Amino acid sequence: MRLVLAEILIGVIMRVYTLVTAVLLLWCPAALAEAITMQAIVYPPLVYEENGEVYGVAPEVVRAIQAELGDTNPLVVMPWLRAYELTKSGNRHALVAIVRIPEREKLFKWVGPVFSEGDYFFQKRGANLNIRTLDDARRAARIAVRRDGYTHQALHAEGFVNLDVGPSYESSYKKLVQGRVDLVLMGERTHYYMVKQAGLDPNDFERTDYEFARSSAWLAFSRDIPDETIARWQEALDKLKADGTYDAIMRRNFRH
Repeated sequence: MRLVLAEILIGVIMRVYTLVTAVLLLWCPAALAEAITMQAIVYPPLVYEENGEVYGVAPEVVRAIQAELGDTNPLVVMPWLRAYELTKSGNRHALVAIVRIPEREKLFKWVGPVFSEGDYFFQKRGANLNIRTLDDARRAARIAVRRDGYTHQALHAEGFVNLDVGPSYESSYKKLVQGRVDLVLMGERTHYYMVKQAGLDPNDFERTDYEFARSSAWLAFSRDIPDETIARWQEALDKLKADGTYDAIMRRNFRH
């Protein structure tokens, strides 16, 4: 008899638990948040890190989207290659934010764009390399790129063999100012912030005349994230762009 009563009691408890959980999910948007490891790579002006805090264009956009969705997954800074490989391999990861190019298209699911700009070759001031075409850039002795970064992959896809591959964009600029390489390929708006991040003087560099491409940074999600989740993130971003929130974020982060 006691065993029967215990089974009945357990059944009642489980039904109550199920009902309470359903109510919480209905009334608490945060409970709908899915567990995703949100990774940011330091890439000024998109992402900065200072005193353990993450800020910049991309984190502000991500947090605004999360506020719309009731998503509470924290945004953590990770090294570039580790974040890239973890997101590429799955296990519910996201990368904030990377340039969307054909070589990466099938590796991730995408939400965006969150940022766009024109990409140019930059030289040390006074170098007078006269880069007006892609072939002019091919004739340069060395072009510094970050390993597996957008510029590395894009120039490799164009058949460039004069690439000096390094660990970061900061090291690329330091090589450029030291005369160890001839060019760095960088976004026209991003360039200033990258130089400052490297502790260098923007006046030591100048933009050449050739625009290599127009690039856009997106939020990249691992392929195991459901399409429904991707659609919700995209809809939330589109709403931010429609109601003026996105433009306000851009204005706050671009003052130079």
